[in-house]
Amino acid sequence: MSERRFAGAIVGGAIALAVSACAAPTKEAPPPAHTEEALAVWPPRMPCALELDTVPMGRWAEYAETYLGSVTIKERVALVGKGADGNTLETTTEMRPGDRTVFSTVLTAGNAAAGGGQALSNVFQVSGDDPMVAPPLPPSEQPYPRVDPAKLVGPETVTVRVGTFRARHYRDRTSFGEQVDFWIEDTVGPIGLIKLEAEQKQHPTIRAGFKYELVATGNDAIPQITKTPLPFDASLLKKRGLPWTRQSRVGPQPPAKVVQ
Repeated sequence: MSERRFAGAIVGGAIALAVSACAAPTKEAPPPAHTEEALAVWPPRMPCALELDTVPMGRWAEYAETYLGSVTIKERVALVGKGADGNTLETTTEMRPGDRTVFSTVLTAGNAAAGGGQALSNVFQVSGDDPMVAPPLPPSEQPYPRVDPAKLVGPETVTVRVGTFRARHYRDRTSFGEQVDFWIEDTVGPIGLIKLEAEQKQHPTIRAGFKYELVATGNDAIPQITKTPLPFDASLLKKRGLPWTRQSRVGPQPPAKVVQ
């Protein structure tokens, strides 16, 4: 395969999706050279600016995400569980009808700035397969880190497919030196993201970057993962033809391409 794409293929990115507080897109260190991981191009993580404790149950937002100017996936982020111990976000990625992966993560409730927001559990399900427990995430790789107020550019009017918003514009950089601009509006739950645009500097022959745009919202989300998950088994994923580029993690935002 000359190019491997993401979505239902579980090629690892940021795995979890439930936060009591979330945000600024960050990247892990570049993968090691001379491996399949070294050829992956990693998109920025979705920022989240809202405290999930205050977001109504069932709130969801759907995004159209274009990776490297050529591949577009649909991603829906939904708050499907709330409790004293934690909140649950499910993110569904779909590249074409029937080809989808659902990621569900429970994070501790409360203010992340006060020490909350650590992942308690991570589960994923590919299409109609049984769900599987995902490997634990180290503290440095928690998804949806908080928006840093110091990265604020200022208020701006932003128009996307669902309408026009008076949003807050933030600018950050990944560990690869890529500029990431994103726009936040607090009424758009569960994470507040309206739009994101990012450079791509990881592969010298690929010029295009990443774009995320809000395309729909709603309030009727219910859990998509309902079965008891199996223990994590990378060999089973490989038997099913699912590439595995990062043994320690899976996630809703896998590499846009693996260039070979």
